[in-house]
Amino acid sequence: MAESEMYREGANEVPDCRGGLENLDEEHAYLIDDIEGDVPADLRGTFFRNGPGRQRIGDSQYGHWFDGDGMLCSFSFQDSGVQFRNRYVRTPKYIDETKAQAVQHRGFGTQVPGGLRKNFLKPPANPANTNTMWHGGHLLALNEGGKPWALDPATLETKGEFTYNGKLKGPEVFSAHGKVHPRTGDYINFGAGISGMGLKGPKPCLHIYRINPEGNLFKRASVPMANFPFCHDFALTNRYAIFFTGSIVFGNMLPVILGTRTISDQVQFDPSIPMQIIVIDLDTLQEVKRFENAPGAMIHFGNAFDDGDEVVVDGMYASDFEANDTLTDVFNPDGRFGGGTYYRYRMNMRTGSVESSKVCDVESEFPTFNLDYTGRKNSVTYTACSVDNGANSFFNAIQRITHDGDGTIVELPKGKYGSEPMFAPAVGASREDDGYILEVVYDGWTHNSELQIFRADRIEDHVCTLKLRHHVPHQFHGHFTTELFPTESANV
Repeated sequence: MAESEMYREGANEVPDCRGGLENLDEEHAYLIDDIEGDVPADLRGTFFRNGPGRQRIGDSQYGHWFDGDGMLCSFSFQDSGVQFRNRYVRTPKYIDETKAQAVQHRGFGTQVPGGLRKNFLKPPANPANTNTMWHGGHLLALNEGGKPWALDPATLETKGEFTYNGKLKGPEVFSAHGKVHPRTGDYINFGAGISGMGLKGPKPCLHIYRINPEGNLFKRASVPMANFPFCHDFALTNRYAIFFTGSIVFGNMLPVILGTRTISDQVQFDPSIPMQIIVIDLDTLQEVKRFENAPGAMIHFGNAFDDGDEVVVDGMYASDFEANDTLTDVFNPDGRFGGGTYYRYRMNMRTGSVESSKVCDVESEFPTFNLDYTGRKNSVTYTACSVDNGANSFFNAIQRITHDGDGTIVELPKGKYGSEPMFAPAVGASREDDGYILEVVYDGWTHNSELQIFRADRIEDHVCTLKLRHHVPHQFHGHFTTELFPTESANV
């Protein structure tokens, strides 16, 4: 990107985050050869990430960040070096719009040009752009508005829509935030749906799915809901799946169905609606307890665990949904991408009481931790942070925070912006934080991206930086596996 095209922030002419939202239309595969420092010898495995690779098609900008086409990246840590690869998911939306170089499908916040005639009764497309998971021999690109898409883990080539041999049926959708239960190896996921028709119309529910380590969907159930839930993520303990349905609600969805408005138009924050906390037994997949708490919303969760009669859940609390205004026009320099506040909830399964407390004051998002500790008490969580350093339009720091709330923050240099930090265990790790934090960073000065690696036990210890030959548009979520998927060495 030329100097004159760079977005700027503040009187000191610091580039802001929006250059990192520009398209990456090219697909690459090469061995990273520009490295500052030394790649750890005990870091081996594959780091996958997913997010919108383009926010514009032809002369049009998508109407919401959530509508950009999914593009997977992989960083493969091999003995021979670190191989980078990126590739778009070949959904019908991607194929049709690439060919036409114009919007052809509705989205979460995007309408097809042409008015009602072009949008009437057309469901939003699935861009497969939110998360990725390797489980049961399948690499999946995930978006909660549709079914998974399967990809080759070595080449990232698209295999096709994935239904677990037809067990995801008809309009059933599959969340971007499934979790693997460490004790059983089962993959637990969910999706908002309809359990039937009643006197008042469709009966909303949450479909809960359980997939064994061999990749077979062997158990499912539906949990009735009073309204269609805005439910993006959930928490997992050894015994329970816990869903928070908050004050972010859908208004009248008839205009969406008819094609006159988008889902984004109908999403609102209603402070009169309290949060509902629904506890699901993992063995029966049935609701066992429901709690009510003060209004608000939980978008992303950290860890959770059972503590006697109590269930303890960490997550990022939001007191409004003003961020949606920015997400509908990501290139508007007046918009700000913000985070939430790190909270802890304790629900007593015997008495029905619920308590919440703030863990940390720092504006944070994307909590991650050592996933081997999923469902049991862990000592350390890592978050993306937004700190006031004069260039705070996006996440510009990462934090290592203990269970008791003691935090260590590492700021990125002004003009550099990160996202979700990912924990990768060291080979032969014997401690919870024996490993590394992987952070993809956009450099607004050069319009390139880089992978920064930090020690997980001493996050201020910056180990090395792997510099890419291009930028990677800001992505949402990722997944690290210790497995490697060798291909012929590519350098194109």
